[in-house]
Formats: sequence, C-alpha cells, structure tokens
Amino acid sequence: MRHWIPVRAVTTIGLAIVLAAAPPALARRKARSAPNAKTVARAQPKEPPLPAPQGKFAVFTFEGEGAHRVQQQVIASLRAKGLKVITNLRPLDSAEQYREMAVTLNLVAYLDGEYIGDGDQASATVYVRSGVTGLRSTSTTFAGEKRTLPAEVGKGLWERISPDLSRLCVDAAKPRKLERAPLRIEAGTPLENRPADASN
Repeated sequence: MRHWIPVRAVTTIGLAIVLAAAPPALARRKARSAPNAKTVARAQPKEPPLPAPQGKFAVFTFEGEGAHRVQQQVIASLRAKGLKVITNLRPLDSAEQYREMAVTLNLVAYLDGEYIGDGDQASATVYVRSGVTGLRSTSTTFAGEKRTLPAEVGKGLWERISPDLSRLCVDAAKPRKLERAPLRIEAGTPLENRPADASN
C-alpha cells in the first residue's frame, strides 16, 4: 500500500533542508569576501620614521677613576654623527635649571655617566637627560674588560641611544620658553616731596 505525502509537506521539508545548509554556505561566502587580517594590517599607514638626531648636546665629566676614556669615546661618537658637543659645562641642581640652560644655550640634551672598575672587569653607564623636561630620559650600560671597554662604548653607543636622541630632537624643535617671569621690583608708594617746615 502506498502512502502519499502532501505536496505542502514536501515543500516544507525541502525548505528546512535548504535553510539548514545555508548558514555554512553563507559563512564560507563571508569568509571569502572578508579581507585578510594581515592585509588590513599592511594597509594601515605606518608612523613616519624619526629624523636623524641633530643639534647641540652637552657632555658632563664622567664619574669614576678612568672614566675620562669612556667620556672621550662618547664625545667622539656624537661628533662623528655631526652633532655639536659642549664639554665645558657643569652639572646643575634641579630639573628647572637644566630646562632653563637648555633654552638659553639651545641644547637638545645632556649626557653624563659613571665608570666602575673591579679588577680586570669594568662597567660604564651613560645617562641621557632631556633638555625639554630637565629629567633623565634613558641610560645604557656597557660591561667588559677594562682595556677594551672604552672602545666597546665607542662602537655600540650610537646604535643604543640614537632613537632616544631622535625623539629628544623632535621635542626640542618645538617652541620653548623660560618658565620664570621677568623679575619685577616693587618700589612701594612714592614719597611726597614736602617742603621743610619753616617753623622747625
């Protein structure tokens, strides 16, 4: 005996099967049309590279016995890249004073450091201080044999600190002004010019 299924029921079942299969197909279509995450990342504009450091820098005397050899390598490394280096300044007491000196002398940054020797080994740390903030912005330390350490500082310093120097140069190129207002002297109330009393 044959059983007949109504046409409407067949249509409903067929539609249900089609709809059940549709989401994966749609998802596959969307996945094909969606841009690749790597492609989107590549399409975003990159930040422009920082300009090469330029300007005037102050190098203070380095601390520690034998530190002058490292200091000379630091100065030579900066000058080899075309930077102007001042070496006759003394360290100051506060960030405010560093900022004011930077404005007065048009300085980008200050460099100083310390050298510590222990037997045949030694370490040298170079500090960079921003002329805009008056605060230390970065430092880098070299360690090795005493006899070769100064040369290692000369070879490796620029690669380590040049990105920071570039950022400091960008900051220093912005307009700066002295924080202290011009000094005013209050003379007080002007004295009246009275004639001397005739009775006295």
